[in-house]
Amino acid sequence: MGETRLNRRTTKGASAKSGRSCGICTLCCIHLDIESEPGYSTLLSDGTDIAKPKGQKCRFLGPKGCTVYDVRPLVCREFACDWLLGDKNFKESDHPLESRIIGVRGVNWHFEVKV
Repeated sequence: MGETRLNRRTTKGASAKSGRSCGICTLCCIHLDIESEPGYSTLLSDGTDIAKPKGQKCRFLGPKGCTVYDVRPLVCREFACDWLLGDKNFKESDHPLESRIIGVRGVNWHFEVKV
């Protein structure tokens, strides 16, 4: 069986469920595959491509979060996990940092926290 690729895709028109925010969570910046594809810009204004394989920390992720947040590419601006959107029955208590699950477009990806 092939590996499921979780791409950071745009969630056009979607918004966070009331009261939910990423907070200190940056799991998508580490665990998800960011592919450079037409229509999903992964380029910064200086032409730097942030595309990366899953499991690799984004090089712009610093100790306090995204170091290019104000100029982050479209693929990051429009991404929201299923928990943030309130999709697929993710309850408030299912925050990715607590549940160790990132839901993306209906696919749940389980991960282990490395200490």
